[in-house]
Amino acid sequence: MTLSDPLYVVDATPYGRDDVERAVAPLSHYPAIAEPRGRRLAVCLKDSGQWLALCLHLKAEGGSVLPIHPATPLEAARTLARETGCQHLLHGEGELEALDDVARRREPAPGGELIQLSSGTTGRPKPIARGWAAIDRELESYVAGFPEAEGLTPIVACPVTHSYGLICGVLAGLSRGVVPRVVTNLNPRAILATLRDHPRHLLYAAPTLVSLLVRMLPPEQRLHTLMLSGAALPGPLLETLSARVERVCQQYGCSEAGCIAIAARAETPGLMGRPLAHLEVSAGFSAEAPAEIRVGVPGEGTIATRDLGYLDAQGRLHFLARLDDTINVAGINVYPGDVEDAFLRHPRITEAVAFKRPDAYAGERVCLHFVADEPLDGEALRRWCRERLAPHQVPMLLEQVAEIAKLPNGKISRRRLAEEVVA
Repeated sequence: MTLSDPLYVVDATPYGRDDVERAVAPLSHYPAIAEPRGRRLAVCLKDSGQWLALCLHLKAEGGSVLPIHPATPLEAARTLARETGCQHLLHGEGELEALDDVARRREPAPGGELIQLSSGTTGRPKPIARGWAAIDRELESYVAGFPEAEGLTPIVACPVTHSYGLICGVLAGLSRGVVPRVVTNLNPRAILATLRDHPRHLLYAAPTLVSLLVRMLPPEQRLHTLMLSGAALPGPLLETLSARVERVCQQYGCSEAGCIAIAARAETPGLMGRPLAHLEVSAGFSAEAPAEIRVGVPGEGTIATRDLGYLDAQGRLHFLARLDDTINVAGINVYPGDVEDAFLRHPRITEAVAFKRPDAYAGERVCLHFVADEPLDGEALRRWCRERLAPHQVPMLLEQVAEIAKLPNGKISRRRLAEEVVA
């Protein structure tokens, strides 16, 4: 590879090694960037290409960095930086400012760290710092555990400030020796055009975007390989995708460990595939005997994920639900995904989310909010769902809403929905 050969492409702009150096050069007069070892830096740059160049520089130089989504308002970015112990914030077009009132944090790991925030679905997001050496181990296992990606062009249509897009999309592509292409224009037609230009593609995107892409996909076009993450796929969406995509993949992970397992072909919504080789994963023995998924990370101890799942006879991990989201109805576990899948098969319902509320007789009861393309009669819908759900799965509260509230990262907090209903 020459200095001018592209390492990665952002929209239509290629970045070779010399371009990466040029992107970092205007910032190198800042000591926090020229000599980043031992420092914590928050980065909220408008230019994703420059952010990736800086990320590669900081990783090579042992710096510690908190990437912040470029759409984050400046004052919110300052708050995030202070709360995560960053001494400096690089923002906008490359302005660096020193921060005061910074939260005290432990010293960065030798060799530097990538700092990310947890999802916040069960409470306030908390900072998670992972050493670059640990990320390199993850990348080695990720590439080895996903040979189906060999020769495919990664199309990263998700934020590269998040570990899914950054580590699994961009850094894993670089580790394979291919050129990842980052798409910041999330116009579906523009993304479909990029996918047509690269027919042997591996698309990294969120389920909501993928659902829209498939609806707009011309009849003669099929997607090649699709990777999804963040939550188990709804059953009806998986069926739709399987008809329009040659290979639907799914991965499972957590903020503390990164990617934990990969399903190179998602046969069922909860199938997360084989755990990566560098991890020791334990869970239940079957769908009837699930247990918390626990992950042993070399040199870092065991992580309790607060997720419920099991390992099948082939050693594949299956996710059932968040422990906090599991609904205990008179001693019987109800998994929100099972209820949601049933309602999503209704021809008029486009979104559904199940959650729990306390009940004096059963302990907990199922509640459901749904979005539909026309007003639906509650009693008729309840009769419809009784034909598809067991009695303990039928929602006590069934409410049509204009939209389902989501967190800034696009995820749904069932706990917040439950708190709002009780209030």
